[in-house]
Amino acid sequence: MDELLIKVVRLAAKVHKGQVDRFGKPFITHVLRVVTSGRDMDEQVLGALHDVLERSELTVADLREKGFPEHVLEALQHISRLETEDYDKYIDRVCKNSLAVRVKVHDLADKMDLRNVGLLNEADLKRYNKQMAAFARLRRLESIVRAELVMQAKPEQVAAKGAAKSK
Repeated sequence: MDELLIKVVRLAAKVHKGQVDRFGKPFITHVLRVVTSGRDMDEQVLGALHDVLERSELTVADLREKGFPEHVLEALQHISRLETEDYDKYIDRVCKNSLAVRVKVHDLADKMDLRNVGLLNEADLKRYNKQMAAFARLRRLESIVRAELVMQAKPEQVAAKGAAKSK
């Protein structure tokens, strides 16, 4: 396992120690499910960090000092909801960063997985419906983002194949 991933999972475990979700389950289990949903190292690292700013006193500057990559910290700022921000504005901000979009899809998928929840009350159902709308929007955007990532990788793959053939 990559040292950066070990470092960030340890940090997340420390930050979320003793925290529970609204159903009384250890919060770190949600974080770890988001981490393991990540398709690449960036998604996994941001998955571990995605609730750190909201649930601790740590700042982006603190995380920068710990050596986390700048592009991950930028995405973290997009995926971290501000206390004064309404949900729709928050999702608008998430949509401005492709890494944040990809990880927020993992986050919402986990939050909406009924295997991970207890008895739902009316407030839970309202939140679930709001999350479902955001999830649908982000999934559409995620498919575009992933297609762009594939297209960006193709020129590099073609160049690598060309270099290998010329040897």
